[in-house]
Amino acid sequence: MSPSELTQREPAPWSCRTRSSLIASLVALLASNFACTGRISAPGSSAQPTPGGGGTGSGTSNGQAGSGATGVGSSTGSEPVARLEKLTASQFANSVRDLLGQGAPLGPVEPDNVVDGFATVGASTLSASASGVGQYEAATGAATAYAFADATHAAAVLSCVPTSTSDTACMTQALNGIGRRAFRRPLSSDETGRFLTLATTIGNRTGSSVLVGMRHAVWAMLQSPSFLYRVELGVPSAPDGGRLKYTSFEMASRLASALWNSVPDDPLLDAAASDALQTPEGVTEQAQRMLAMPAAKQAIVAFADDLYGMAHFGEATKDPTIFPKWTATLQVAMQQELEQRVVDVVLGQRADYLSLYDSRATFVNSELAAYYGLPPVTGAGFQPAQFPASSPRVGLLGAGAILAGFALPQRTSPTQRGKFIAEKLLCYNIPPPPPGVPPLPNTAGSNATLRQTLVAHRSAPQCSSCHAIMDPLGFGLEYFDSAAQYRTTDNGQPVDATGAVGGVAFDGLAQMATALRQQAVAGPCLVSKVYENALGRTLLAADGASLDSLAKSFTGSGNRVDQLLERLVASEAFRFVQPNTP
Repeated sequence: MSPSELTQREPAPWSCRTRSSLIASLVALLASNFACTGRISAPGSSAQPTPGGGGTGSGTSNGQAGSGATGVGSSTGSEPVARLEKLTASQFANSVRDLLGQGAPLGPVEPDNVVDGFATVGASTLSASASGVGQYEAATGAATAYAFADATHAAAVLSCVPTSTSDTACMTQALNGIGRRAFRRPLSSDETGRFLTLATTIGNRTGSSVLVGMRHAVWAMLQSPSFLYRVELGVPSAPDGGRLKYTSFEMASRLASALWNSVPDDPLLDAAASDALQTPEGVTEQAQRMLAMPAAKQAIVAFADDLYGMAHFGEATKDPTIFPKWTATLQVAMQQELEQRVVDVVLGQRADYLSLYDSRATFVNSELAAYYGLPPVTGAGFQPAQFPASSPRVGLLGAGAILAGFALPQRTSPTQRGKFIAEKLLCYNIPPPPPGVPPLPNTAGSNATLRQTLVAHRSAPQCSSCHAIMDPLGFGLEYFDSAAQYRTTDNGQPVDATGAVGGVAFDGLAQMATALRQQAVAGPCLVSKVYENALGRTLLAADGASLDSLAKSFTGSGNRVDQLLERLVASEAFRFVQPNTP
């Protein structure tokens, strides 16, 4: 079913309604301030999910003050505008290590601003604070000290290692080489001159050396706004009617960010220098090369971590008296399991992404295998594993990181789990709770299950409409406790894990996973998430046609994300600042 056909579906029988069609009019809704206090859809509109909706992080997406100068997400349906993108924390770390070596130590930097669930979207709303500047200085200082500890280390970083400050030809070559990657474009002659002067001046000091001078020059590069920000503004393209089009070097920067979560390599910059990145064919050629390289894993992991809420999973705590098997190492293993499953289906198998929803294949280490009740693994680290057909643990929603991450220290939370499913897998917009929400009542009785308590909670008018969306989805995971272990009772009573999604009834995770995979909105929802993350902004009305086309090709490819990424980066939406509007 195509996105346009989805607009003809019957409204969902829920009282918290968006008024968007699935893709075609997805954008005006993203800026709306929904209030789940009753039916709010426009007359005659259908209550469909909103692709890209469900902002769960900090920041704003309504185009008002505080959302930066981008104008993204405004209810006017404005066109995209060019902006500067501050490197996310993971982009910064990947970039420094790709430039200076994987062993380069890195300290903490300023936390990301998460908008609509993605750090890349919030990146255009931030500037470095005074304390943040100090953190960048310290982090890059430690990394450059490692990279220039001796000539052997420096040879892994520089194209030429000078032996003295009089070797200006080698110094210039080396600074231009690493500077081109760091700035994602060639250095200007003035920039080269300044860095060369800095390296020479410091290198000539008593007790110093040329390597110390080169270290300080590269250290200065990595504190420059030209490194810390991706400068992608576009230029008017006469053959395209004057539309703003990203230059080849800007495209190299965008491709490296979207496909590697890092800086470009030399072949990508060489392609930019020859203007090969100005055509869809040239972009596709580079995208295919880049997705075949190990660095592509970095971008997929960052996307999965943001989409599935792993940025805060490390903060999840469990009551040790209730869950004595919960450990810090188990928590780390759960996140790695989730990441490996996503990377495997996207870059390993290059298979149907939606198979992750009901697949029984996973990756476990010895601790996680024992926790899941799987046979012991052989060998060190993570190994492929398979849950038996009789296992109640199925798909991504059966992963420990999801079950434990969206639960409370002492009990489960069908509301949190259901909100996650609704927003991230089905693209419904769930607004924050209104003021004055009462606490969970005890009127259900001391021996009530959590489900019974939540049913009583939904009797409050200000709670009923949103909980009617979230809770029925979250109930499907109730066979798993707060620490992601299987159970059959809740407060001494049998677990009731029945519910419905899109009008399809289920009992337990396995049936719900199948129903989720078969939802017509599942594919377009994922497409919108990949699109939003890659473009680094919230969705606009101008994106409708591009999303519709990508959603159709995604279905035609068998739901392969690697092919979706190839088509996305070659599309006009990715190559132009301004869309081709009638």
